[in-house]
Amino acid sequence: MPTTSELSHESLTHNGGFILDIDHNCYMLWKQHEFNRWWRSFESLFTHPLSRVFINSVVDDLEFHQRLSLQQGLFKKKKFVSQLSQLTHFYGSGSIDVVKKEIANGAHSLFSVGLASYALEVFHQTRYKIRWNEPTPRVVQLSLEVNRDLPPPGSVRPFPWSENITPQGLGDSRYVSDLLVVKELGHIEIDGERHLFMPASLLERFLSTCLAHVPDMSHVDWIDCPTDWSKPDVSIMCLLISSVVELFSLSERAVYITGKDSWEAYLRTYLSEQGWGNPSVVSYDPLSYDTTLTFSKSPLTPFSIGLAAGIWERAHGRKFHCNLKLINGSLQVDFRSLLAYENPV
Repeated sequence: MPTTSELSHESLTHNGGFILDIDHNCYMLWKQHEFNRWWRSFESLFTHPLSRVFINSVVDDLEFHQRLSLQQGLFKKKKFVSQLSQLTHFYGSGSIDVVKKEIANGAHSLFSVGLASYALEVFHQTRYKIRWNEPTPRVVQLSLEVNRDLPPPGSVRPFPWSENITPQGLGDSRYVSDLLVVKELGHIEIDGERHLFMPASLLERFLSTCLAHVPDMSHVDWIDCPTDWSKPDVSIMCLLISSVVELFSLSERAVYITGKDSWEAYLRTYLSEQGWGNPSVVSYDPLSYDTTLTFSKSPLTPFSIGLAAGIWERAHGRKFHCNLKLINGSLQVDFRSLLAYENPV
């Protein structure tokens, strides 16, 4: 298991369209209500409930990275509570009371439950199966059941589109903390709107666990993937793209694309500045609307493609078709119309 550095907003930098800590771990910045909306959309595409799967993935990811440790000696409880408070403030996930077993002001209840479960396991040095209820929208109460049969978490098999992110030159780096306002109740805001940080490693672990339950989407007509990808990998890619497109379709973000420069501006605003990646525009045809983008391989690639697909669909008022190809270590995505249209002259 890796031993990682202490997390703080001051340790995060924008680099090459990604948000990285000093150990080069990657994070997505989400608006709180949009992550909740995406979760509902994604889970609805499965016939298997995913809440427990997500919570277990949170616990395993935090344990794998050893985000908390129980201090020895005098004041060990006070030191642990301070360490936990710093961690919850980092993610923007509210506050956790390990004595009352209660979460207040959580950004996403399942993430907060997973974080609290991990904290209680470290604090009591015992593995638990956790149950929760939400008596009010701002409070989550926990109950614990000892479960000593859980194995320690291991590494996750990377997806074919996923690689560790290599930081670019220092000239491209900007500190994320300059954008954030941290509130006393353990949440973070940008321009008055609540946000949260979601680790890319957690999402990749969660999606890997979802493969056992994923419906077969390998024969849908709106996407072509490399032929050497497995059916579960193709299916999870399809579901992620679909859920993010739905998320974007429900947003009020304006899109008006007239050329390559427009594409670059929207990708920078809606993807790169949120740490969702930095795709490049290879070509754009203003008559057919055919668009080619390249994406760096990363754990976030399906989210990035989904958001780009949502932008394409809103800008042109058409259902999209996308063709994914691995070229020179990057993922090239060609967007075109799924249906035949006569473009105005």
